[in-house]
Amino acid sequence: MWESYRAPALATARLVLEPVNAWHGESLFPLLKDPLLYTYIAKEPPLAASHLSRSFEALETRRSPDGAELWLNWAVRISNGGYAGLVEATVSADDTAQVAWWVFTASQRQGYGREAVAEMLAHLAAIGVREAVAFIDTRNTASIRLAEALGFTRHETHMRREKVRGRWVDDHEYRRALSV
Repeated sequence: MWESYRAPALATARLVLEPVNAWHGESLFPLLKDPLLYTYIAKEPPLAASHLSRSFEALETRRSPDGAELWLNWAVRISNGGYAGLVEATVSADDTAQVAWWVFTASQRQGYGREAVAEMLAHLAAIGVREAVAFIDTRNTASIRLAEALGFTRHETHMRREKVRGRWVDDHEYRRALSV
């Protein structure tokens, strides 16, 4: 289904969304090792830039190993500066995408997250994705506000969906229809 898809760079007035590649590992490692970014997710900070580069290299195909999913990951770069975060979408054969975002600590509360996610959603709509889904820890008020500001609505709450730092947490499932 996605055989000919090539992930483009995307741009807004203030941002460039670069398809993630192995070389992003060196640039993003200092930002992604910040433990505050992992307050609401089960992942751990990367141990080294080389580990991060290998993870990003695995994403360069933009497809799951079985070809059933399209893996879209962009590094969000401020047009006149450094990196502000990451946005990602896993597109399934049913034309839905599970989306997520990270805004690096120094770039929070400046509108970069909203701008980057809005651009990603517009791109997803343009390639035929019909719905975006985000799972957000119920305690993560900043991400909840961002999702709601972008037109996502809470669909349901999943109790004890995953363990974060040894503790079961609940997630809200947010959904948004996409259209060109």
